[in-house]
Amino acid sequence: MFRMEFLDTVWNLGIVEAEELAALLNTTTELILSEAEHCAGNGLIKIRDTLILATASTQLHRAEEAV
Repeated sequence: MFRMEFLDTVWNLGIVEAEELAALLNTTTELILSEAEHCAGNGLIKIRDTLILATASTQLHRAEEAV
């Protein structure tokens, strides 16, 4: 459930700082960066320092999870 909310928020924002995303999702920056690394490892997003970027795969994964 958290991963879907995470990916939805990243997709809607396009580019977001990890700290800002943590505030939006009411969690810690460490948890956000951990989730971001997991998702980036699966090609769902990209990470640049503390910037989290949506990719086309972010939207594709969201569509697959909704089915």
